Amino acid sequence: MTLTLLLAKVFGLALTAIGIALIVYRDHYAQITRDFLQQRLLRTVISFSEMVAGLFIVIGHNVWTPVPAAVITFLGWMFLLEGASYLLLPEKWTARFINAVNRPHFFVASGISGIVLGIYLADYGFALWPKFR
Repeated sequence: MTLTLLLAKVFGLALTAIGIALIVYRDHYAQITRDFLQQRLLRTVISFSEMVAGLFIVIGHNVWTPVPAAVITFLGWMFLLEGASYLLLPEKWTARFINAVNRPHFFVASGISGIVLGIYLADYGFALWPKFR
């Protein structure tokens, strides 16, 4: 449970900050996404790092109850699968996926999702609001 609280704090703060940045600087992140597709070395390093981070979470925190722990584990699986797919799938499929999600409305929706999920995890980790029992 201590690891869950630590990861909830880290992911909560990080997802909230990233969510705000995605909304405010969506044009900037759209350009980064286009560049990510063209720079193979960068894509390989980031994909490998993302896959390893996902493996750490999946192996070290494969907990499915309570709900915040399940959210953290699910994020770990997402990191693992996304990193592995960028490393293993053909470049044509990767380009198709990146071009499909590289839209302003996608960054806004992702930002809102990140903020909501971040606040939820931060609340769990830091006990920001009293729980009604």
